[in-house]
Amino acid sequence: MSRITLREYGVYALPDRREFVVRLSGRNEYSLYPSLTRNGFRMAEYRINSEGRVLSKGTPTRWRAADLIDTGRTINRPPAVANALL
Repeated sequence: MSRITLREYGVYALPDRREFVVRLSGRNEYSLYPSLTRNGFRMAEYRINSEGRVLSKGTPTRWRAADLIDTGRTINRPPAVANALL
């Protein structure tokens, strides 16, 4: 099994062109967030498990981590997230 490597706070697009912010959510697992609110992230819309499957509410979708398109953009950590990490 190969290690999945995505950029923390990187903006990636699914093949349907919807963009998500990536956050590391566990060992070799990630969460995909659709947007930011004023106080940080909403609930994750998708998760990527350690096998590279993109899950929606725990159910595998047709996508894999390798299907994500890196937009080259990275967001700054929102203040609420930055403060929670201190």
